[in-house]
Amino acid sequence: MEARFLRQAWYVAGWSHELRDAPSLGRTLLEEPVLLFPDRDGKIVAIGGRCPHRFAPLSMGRAEAGVVRCGYHGLAFDAMGRCVHNPHSSGKPPASLAVRRYPLEERDGLLWIWMGAPEAADPGTLPRFNGLDPSRHAIGHGYLHGSAHYQLMTDNILDLSHIEFLHPTLGTEAVSRAKVEVTQNGDRIITTRRMIDECLPEGLAKVYRTGGERVNRTMSVEWHAAANLVLTVTVEPADGSKRWQTGSQSLHLFTPETWGTTHYFYSGSRSYDIENTALTAQFMAALGKAFSTEDKPMIEAQQRMMGSHDMMALRPALLPIDEASVRARRILDKRIDAESPR
Repeated sequence: MEARFLRQAWYVAGWSHELRDAPSLGRTLLEEPVLLFPDRDGKIVAIGGRCPHRFAPLSMGRAEAGVVRCGYHGLAFDAMGRCVHNPHSSGKPPASLAVRRYPLEERDGLLWIWMGAPEAADPGTLPRFNGLDPSRHAIGHGYLHGSAHYQLMTDNILDLSHIEFLHPTLGTEAVSRAKVEVTQNGDRIITTRRMIDECLPEGLAKVYRTGGERVNRTMSVEWHAAANLVLTVTVEPADGSKRWQTGSQSLHLFTPETWGTTHYFYSGSRSYDIENTALTAQFMAALGKAFSTEDKPMIEAQQRMMGSHDMMALRPALLPIDEASVRARRILDKRIDAESPR
């Protein structure tokens, strides 16, 4: 299957804290090797991760003082991707030894990379997430590597009907009888699922502090191309009294590694009891368990059953619950075609 990605878009390359203790970080993004490391001023930059000499991974080299030195033959590259030292020549390194520099912006603890034409990168179009403000929210972070196409992972968040069956700690029978709405605003897709008169599973009841009270739970997912999703949960009394309201927000940010593998960056945040680190740890443990032991195995098994085929090419039996994911796929296909027609 040909790998076709939207390149004129911002993708997450990593969490800022991943470079707190490590001098550099190598990742494959959209099938391109990339190296992240701090320049001389401490700003994180991104350059091509493959040495142009013998194609060794620069991640196996040494980064210090704003320069990364290839661990194979010692060629050194600066934050602009230029070769600044060739230990095997007394002359100036040839320009052919340069590697690409990628626009990279650090925002709210996330490292955003632009994989398309550098001149088209506009920091003003970076996604902003209110839930990543540490002064107003308790925040947890996570990362998973998935052996599946990133759009399958997007589909999974856009259609939360599966939580009744795949996530016994998160779903109830109220999920399948929920009222679901899908709206589109430009290239944004928003799907909202409202569960009425629900008794939350024990773990969620502790996180949202609802006890045994029956509640109305609303889950709203907003999708932005290429694969950035915000899931907002609101919980309030089932009697409609509005005596209290609680909830959370989680981010699901998918960056293709290759056609069939994906980087999954996620976070969970809440705006109440933000100093309660134990509650944050409990919430993130529940999210991490659901993702790693339930979602991930199922999606990877789904990918194995499909092999190298695109899902839509296999003509799936589409149901009403698929509306949001189908719309997102159509928007993404249209934008990719506009960049590189088939």
